[in-house]
This record gives sequence, structure tokens and C-alpha cells, in this order.
Amino acid sequence: MSEGGQIPDDRVMLSSVTHVCIVVRDLERTAHNFSEKFNIGPFSIRTQHTPESHGELHGEPAEYSLKFGYARAGPIVIELVQPLQGETAYDEFLAKKGEGVHHIGFAASPSLDEELRRWEEEGIRPLQTNRRDDPRYGWAYMDTEDEVGCVLEVVCDPPLGWWESVSLAEDLQGPLGER
Repeated sequence: MSEGGQIPDDRVMLSSVTHVCIVVRDLERTAHNFSEKFNIGPFSIRTQHTPESHGELHGEPAEYSLKFGYARAGPIVIELVQPLQGETAYDEFLAKKGEGVHHIGFAASPSLDEELRRWEEEGIRPLQTNRRDDPRYGWAYMDTEDEVGCVLEVVCDPPLGWWESVSLAEDLQGPLGER
């Protein structure tokens, strides 16, 4: 901490939790179970393809496709993800641990590079990153299992970006990508 007890601007400072992510092998089955058995849902489902120019896994270019499902559980969004194509941190998690909670997502201020620099200064590198067309924006799964017992994700989006609109949406309807 700096003089006066203030956290310096150049430090990692996590703010609001945007979501909890569960990696699954069959998204539709899991979404159905959440909806039918636990009254969480319905889930809004979309697929996302990330080209090599926008994705990285362990610092190397990576192309992958993922299927996402989103539903609100009180103030938190439950995010389900199923890897479809390419190598991802999700595939590594499934191979090592099976299905389960993969990460907790936190909102972070753009730029993504600046946020990653702050983490690097703490000795923490990203497992996987995904950049938007404007590279200031995107998300990164940080290698924090040894520090806190799970992966933490930083989501750097513009104000009312797609993730924030998902987080704020009461019914999770809207332009979430391919359905």
C-alpha cells in the first residue's frame, strides 16, 4: 500500500465478480439439469470461434471454438462452457480434474495489456487470452490456482460491452453471438 493506505493504480485490484464458470462436456445436458432440478435458467447458448490472431494458450497463438451458456442466479451469472475445437485451458482442466468450476470472472479496466502487465509484476501469467478486434479489450484466465485455489479471469471490456450487457441483462436475451 502507498502512503495514506491507498492502493496504487499500478497494482492488480479485483473489483466485482461478473460470473462463475463451470466447464462441462455436454452443455445442453448441464443447462437442462440446472433449469429442471435447481430452477436456474433458462440458459442463453452461443458458440464462439476464436482465430489464432485473437487467441493464445500459454503465450502461443491458439485457434479454438467454444460453446457458452449463460443464466442468472441472483446477482451472479453462471457461465457454462464446453470446448468444441482446438486446444484450450478448458481441455487441460477436463483432462486433469474432469467437469467442475473452472474460474471466477472479475471485471477489469481496459487495456488488457496493461492489466496483464500488472499481473506479471505479481509473478502471475495468463493461461489463455482472447482479444477482441480492438486489442485493448478481451479476457484472460490467470494462472492463480497455487495462490487462491482456482483460476481467476479478468474481463477487460468497454463500458456496456458484451459481457457487461450479459451481466446486467435480467433475462439474458440479446445479441450474444451465434445461437
